Amino acid sequence: MVIFGGCKQQPQGLTGSWKFVADQQLDESGHVVAEDRNVDGLLVYTATGQMSVQLVWFGTRQPLITDTVMNADGVTPGIGLGTNKWSDKENRAWIDSYDAYFGEYQIDEKNKVVTHRINGNLRPEKKFKEYKRSYQLTGDTLYLKSTDPAMEWRTIWVRK
Repeated sequence: MVIFGGCKQQPQGLTGSWKFVADQQLDESGHVVAEDRNVDGLLVYTATGQMSVQLVWFGTRQPLITDTVMNADGVTPGIGLGTNKWSDKENRAWIDSYDAYFGEYQIDEKNKVVTHRINGNLRPEKKFKEYKRSYQLTGDTLYLKSTDPAMEWRTIWVRK
């Protein structure tokens, strides 16, 4: 078992840099019902347990992801702390098109789950939260999906 913040080496499978290539909406059976490939991003897993991710959606982001940002209807609940003077439209554009966080990760190889422990996030209220993602590694393609059954989405990454 790997302890967050420890120096134990992580399994080689996820270690490295990954390019974000698709965001998919899934139905209750896990079948793809919508896909957005007008995306880019970088996911990095280090051998010492650190991780970082940045994601961008270039088009008008559809309400594909059921999470605290998109709420399945495309309405965002807010942007957290700050005193910017951006318009509601400008705020909406960046919050719906960009996401980023960093922290530590732990792998449960038996259950094929990677846990991201958040140390810093674009959304300050997410600090110290944990995101559990089931993963599937097929060659140089990585599929990540929330372990929460209510989250009907998957992201696809290719090794850089």
